[in-house]
Amino acid sequence: MKILVTGHRGFIGGHIYNYLKSHSYDVNGYDLGDELKDMKYDYIIHMAARGLIRLSTKYPYEYYKDGLDLTMKFLEIARKNNSVFIFPSSGSIKNPTNPYSLAKKNSVEWIRLYSKLYNIDYYILKFYNIYGENAKKGAVYLFTNAALKHQTATVYGDGSHIRDYLYVGDVVKLMEEIIKNKIKPGEYEVGSGKGTSVNDLIKIVEEETGRKINIAHKNYIVDEAVKLVAKDPIIKNPLPLNEGIKKVKEWILKNMD
Repeated sequence: MKILVTGHRGFIGGHIYNYLKSHSYDVNGYDLGDELKDMKYDYIIHMAARGLIRLSTKYPYEYYKDGLDLTMKFLEIARKNNSVFIFPSSGSIKNPTNPYSLAKKNSVEWIRLYSKLYNIDYYILKFYNIYGENAKKGAVYLFTNAALKHQTATVYGDGSHIRDYLYVGDVVKLMEEIIKNKIKPGEYEVGSGKGTSVNDLIKIVEEETGRKINIAHKNYIVDEAVKLVAKDPIIKNPLPLNEGIKKVKEWILKNMD
């Protein structure tokens, strides 16, 4: 069984790739800028994409090229070789307000079409807020890092918007279950199923670090949904948020200058 993980130098893709590699899976990696080799794979875990949604409004074409365009290239490889295709979606695709979200939505539509036309097995995984070691963006990292380094953290809006935070280790476990055929192809929500406001997240980080965070409020750069929480998450026993924050705290402290 041969596996390709795209985005293997990134945060989530890196965790997946490193786990599979360390557990003796036959896995290759691809990241943005690498030469694209048309090889036969049993599974294509397509994690490669530009992050930082807010930047997509500044670089729309680049986000298209590294979003929908790149997805189509790997879909073609999957079609030619009958590979299982695994793709991360997001809660922001319902009503896209930026190029990043639109590319995600279009990718999902193309994957569904390829499945109908060419009988490709696929998993569309709607990721919520994934956090953990090696992430250098996202609310959990930014607030924890600010607390430990006595920096000011930015909150967009009043901090009342609610998100679903899931530890990256739970995503890795899910991927292995998929590869082992323990989960049927389909579309799934990948979150904890528990909503936490930004203000409450700040309180938890302050409790786990024992430090107060300096906050600067700014207006939204792009429109943000008030609440994004998984209604029927495929992961049933996620790591509690406070335990995950402890792991992030330990990783930051270990890597502090």
